[in-house]
Amino acid sequence: MSMRKRILIGLGISVVVIGIYLWFFGFQTAVALMVRYQYRNLPDVAKTPVALSDLSISSVAHKKVSYGGYEFELPWDDIDEQKYKTGTHVHISYFHSGNIFWFSSSSPKELVTGLMGSTKLDPQAVRQIYGDEALQSDYNFKSKVFLITPSEITPFTSRKKAAVGCSLLVLKAITMPKADTGIFSIRTFDFQGFQFGSPQSRPFAITEELYSKDGGINLLIFQNVVGSTPSISQPEINRIIQSIHKVPAPVVPPHANALK
Repeated sequence: MSMRKRILIGLGISVVVIGIYLWFFGFQTAVALMVRYQYRNLPDVAKTPVALSDLSISSVAHKKVSYGGYEFELPWDDIDEQKYKTGTHVHISYFHSGNIFWFSSSSPKELVTGLMGSTKLDPQAVRQIYGDEALQSDYNFKSKVFLITPSEITPFTSRKKAAVGCSLLVLKAITMPKADTGIFSIRTFDFQGFQFGSPQSRPFAITEELYSKDGGINLLIFQNVVGSTPSISQPEINRIIQSIHKVPAPVVPPHANALK
């Protein structure tokens, strides 16, 4: 067989092999390359939650507060009572130290319902890949979002999983708070959720996302990093999240409206 024929046969085989590869794995390969390029400068997207190692609780003086149907303890008693903002689901407390505490609440499955209605994410595809439990609560869904990383999408991932994974990565990049020093999983008697950032590095803000059957809670702790203000510690944060509990709504006597 002449050299020319051998070259032509080799080229033909190569074209067939490449064509077969592109037919079965072309989409996944393109998605895998895209996510690696797109998130190369967003290192937080490659992080996943790890267990919180310091579970100790601060014993310093505290102040019991109640916002939005929840009661909990703040391990600081220097609240500036003249300076605060409050609403139906949001409350912001200011402290003389310069620290700021944000509390907000949400209804059950508010996140899942909102995302399914405002994005092109296919709920059926999510259920097929991650199971029915993925969409049964905001915590389950957020867990899937925070656990996915660009490295999970490979050329040999199924097309459906590559498409859903790409969408979840977009949601992770958009919805995940800044987490330079890590993402940590949290569990209390009533809640489970995530902490973004470690107080050991004294970041400007630490975010807590907590979920229960009654709904979700979002906490933001902004600390004064200027001057000699003591750094907020993990035991102080634990004092807050471990003390949070739902309080029953006040019972209105049947005759109350009649007296008005």
